[in-house]
Amino acid sequence: MTAIVGTINRRGVAFAADSAATHTVSSKHKITNHANKIFELSRHHPVGVCICGNLDFLGMPWEDIFKLFRHKIGDTSCPNLKDYPSLFFEFVKNHIVSHLEGAQTANLGVIVNGFLTELIDIASKEIEKDGKEKTESNLFDAMQIKLEYFDKQYSSAEKCVEFENYSFEDFTNYAAGIIKEVLKEPLESKLCPDDFLQNFSKALYKIIISTVHVYLVNTELIFWGYGEDDLFPSYYSFVISSAFDGRIKYTNKSTYVVSNIDNACVEPFAQTDVANTVIRGVDDELRKKFYESYHASIMVLRDEIISQLESAGAPDAFKKALYDIDMDSYSKLYVQGMDQYIQNNYIAKLVNTVSYLSKEDLADMAESLVRMTYLKRRITSEEESVGGPVDVAVITKGDGFVWLKRKHYFSADLNPHYFDRSK
Repeated sequence: MTAIVGTINRRGVAFAADSAATHTVSSKHKITNHANKIFELSRHHPVGVCICGNLDFLGMPWEDIFKLFRHKIGDTSCPNLKDYPSLFFEFVKNHIVSHLEGAQTANLGVIVNGFLTELIDIASKEIEKDGKEKTESNLFDAMQIKLEYFDKQYSSAEKCVEFENYSFEDFTNYAAGIIKEVLKEPLESKLCPDDFLQNFSKALYKIIISTVHVYLVNTELIFWGYGEDDLFPSYYSFVISSAFDGRIKYTNKSTYVVSNIDNACVEPFAQTDVANTVIRGVDDELRKKFYESYHASIMVLRDEIISQLESAGAPDAFKKALYDIDMDSYSKLYVQGMDQYIQNNYIAKLVNTVSYLSKEDLADMAESLVRMTYLKRRITSEEESVGGPVDVAVITKGDGFVWLKRKHYFSADLNPHYFDRSK
């Protein structure tokens, strides 16, 4: 897991990241504390990238991909920061994905298997819910119903950029063999409907080309800094889950651009609970619990009043009028009032202060929020999924990319050639 925090205002942008990485080995979690998550995207221009989630792409470390891209573009720059992600993903598609065909088909096999497992699980629960016997025939009937549901649900879903012109025919030409291999057992059944394979493929196709990322461990990439023509910094965050048939499945998750109106931001990524508690003044889970408890309380109060009225022999019309009151709308009114209070008295005040911080203070704030996340994991019963050295970097328009804290897996004194090579 990961804790990354970015702080940004008109003076620059700072990012801090821990070094913990979670690996699955034989169905068990292994946490190491040496992962690199902040990188320069260009040696010549003020652009950086952060990574959380899966540290590999099709089996290749993202760290190596960043360095290959950095070498490839040399001193090439983009007018705006938003242009760098497009340039980067085009590079990955042409120079990385094209060489990893086996990994693409393997990933697609995992997705197909994940969808089949989910489909069987959902169908089994539906059969149990309806009180039916879990026979093979009933299971196929339930799966057919769920496939129709998925088909309709995702028919109007937004498509990923790379798959806007990717047809069902394109998909079946590429994936038919993989799908048939995964579905080998159900397809061999005498009770398997004739159109099961077609329905399964159609539903899976619509899920895969949508902006929904499922069945694989995703990666989030955060591009941050300045384009050549940008006066103020910004960041663009993308989720990447897979690649197949030479295309990358990625979607824009969040964006922040400093302007004359919006001039400061504190943005946590991955494990966001501690940073959001500082920003909002209350733990998010605790806030939701307050709202749920309030709604439950007023429902109990209404029912108790109606019960007392019944005991007192009140007219039915009076009791019905109370019962018909839309309690949900009053709960929403309470939630809106509290959220507005949090916005005005915590978030807005903090962001206003951040807008005046120096670049050094931006870095201190980002690092402190990461360390606070580590401390919470350390002193509670939660898994220590945040840890290791905290890397901190700042990007400004004038100074470019500057490391404030950076770990190395080797001694700097023993490897002066590395730093000469990096210049």
